Amino acid sequence: MTDLWQIKIIGTKSQLEEIEAGLETYIIAPLSLSLFEDTLPAWRLEIVVDQEPDNGFISGLGAGVAVEIIKLPVKNWVLESLRFLTPVLAGRFYIHGSHDQPKITDDAISICIPAGLAFGTGHHETTKGCLLEFDQILGEGAKFQQILDLGTGAGILAIAAAKAQNAPVLATDIDGEAIDVAKANIVENQVGTQVDLLVADGVNHPALQDTQFDLIFANILAGPLIEMAASLVPLLAKNGQLILAGLLHEQAQAVGTAYADQGLKMVRSRELGDWTILRYQA
Repeated sequence: MTDLWQIKIIGTKSQLEEIEAGLETYIIAPLSLSLFEDTLPAWRLEIVVDQEPDNGFISGLGAGVAVEIIKLPVKNWVLESLRFLTPVLAGRFYIHGSHDQPKITDDAISICIPAGLAFGTGHHETTKGCLLEFDQILGEGAKFQQILDLGTGAGILAIAAAKAQNAPVLATDIDGEAIDVAKANIVENQVGTQVDLLVADGVNHPALQDTQFDLIFANILAGPLIEMAASLVPLLAKNGQLILAGLLHEQAQAVGTAYADQGLKMVRSRELGDWTILRYQA
């Protein structure tokens, strides 16, 4: 059985949600994470990892939070976590674990994400918000020819796009381990012939330079979204749709301004919990 460590981080809700949103950028991939309301205004984020965190990891969490690291007793923590991994319904999309057989209507789209490395399970409001916005677009009758899922994580948005549209999907992530997880999930959902996977740092990859997409998901973080606005927008085909996520409400205006400055038209802004999802059209 693999050794596991639990990282407890105490801080404000906004601090912990920003740490949670940025966990995919850390070298240590979280196996599970949970956010709890403690004695207000303090909140508690609990993360389980399979390698002992070093000082670099801890310092990367930022100032103003308290951190405690505990080595966990040997136990099948994946099976334990299944008890808390409940299905997620986001419009027509139904995300569930392999332990939970879907009970859905004929017009719903089932996405199975087995328990494993936590690069996103659909429970986070940014992923759910992207799915809800995609569901809205599909309800408007949109059809797509080429789709990009930038920062795919577990591959949920790529799988949703592949199942909802008869179009090729390119899914990218800066983290090679995330791509491995996404590949397994794509195979599990039987869309392997439709989805291509690529390790890429944002849009800095030759495969992205000569292609345009009429739908792009970019569920990352506010800072990188602002930095890559000038290089991401040219990848959007004429009249193409762009869904941006991974930004807290207070970050939405700055992100929106960066993309409006590139000539995009805002279609709508969706709020879910403490997060904002922005939709633009070229």
